[in-house]
Amino acid sequence: MKKVKTVLINLDAIISGISLVIVVCITMAGVIMRKIVGQPFAWLEEMQLFFLIWMIFFAGSTAFRTGGQVSIDLIANRLKPKARKALSVLDYIVTMLILIYLCKGGLDLMMSVSGKVTPYFKISYVFVDVAAPIGILLMIIQYTAVMLKEIHREAKLEEKGDGEE
Repeated sequence: MKKVKTVLINLDAIISGISLVIVVCITMAGVIMRKIVGQPFAWLEEMQLFFLIWMIFFAGSTAFRTGGQVSIDLIANRLKPKARKALSVLDYIVTMLILIYLCKGGLDLMMSVSGKVTPYFKISYVFVDVAAPIGILLMIIQYTAVMLKEIHREAKLEEKGDGEE
């Protein structure tokens, strides 16, 4: 059961990692087929696009969970703890608003292409574009979980500090 839980928790990293490996492998195979064999894959760009989209949105979720997203903390590091906490809350709110907006845009895009299919494999673009709302929802969940852990950790530290006085 513990292995299943670990796989589920890391599913975003697994999907993005597998997608990255596939993109690299098919791109290398495409280069060999085009330059050496002289017979390029007609479907290469289609599959690269598909796996890149899935990789990007699921890797974004992994970045939120692990704290791997880019941040500029030059100003935050100079603030007092209460101001830093307020900035962190503001950052969370702004990030959530942006992610919700992007998720809605991803859903709208997915719905707008429901009748469209990829040229070679005839895969519905819904299946390609569904990675955006799923990945963004995972980002929202991951970032919220990280923020809740941080709030809980700070509350424990404050509790310890009050007990020592």
